[in-house]
Amino acid sequence: MSDNPKDETPVGMLYCNKDGYSVYCKKYREYWEWAGKRNDVRYNTTISHGKNYDSKNMMHVFRLLLMAKEIAIEGKVNDYRNDRDFLLSIREGKYEYDELLLKAETLKDELAGLYKKSSLSGTPDIDSINKILIEMRMEYYKGN
Repeated sequence: MSDNPKDETPVGMLYCNKDGYSVYCKKYREYWEWAGKRNDVRYNTTISHGKNYDSKNMMHVFRLLLMAKEIAIEGKVNDYRNDRDFLLSIREGKYEYDELLLKAETLKDELAGLYKKSSLSGTPDIDSINKILIEMRMEYYKGN
């Protein structure tokens, strides 16, 4: 490059992103690796209901939020889902994406208040957890 006179008006700017091409190539390769490994049945489900969101993932979001709500209220984890039909309807794509986001945000906001009122401890009881873990391992290694 040559020196430019002080009173010269610039007509453009040259920008060189020496790592840009390498970053692009890496992302391109990662995308095609993902595309090759993706679950086609799940992808086709997403396409078939036409809602343009991963309905199985969204179903799990709601399952986890609803389980968190139950834990705050009841103090225990319920494996049996009373809300199974609702969760399956999400997986089937019966709701619009924006509607689900609003419901999820509402549930998330509700959780904060529920946990403040909950009788659950704010921190885990490490000693009890370690005791249970040791008992589980002892029982496991007894059988092997």
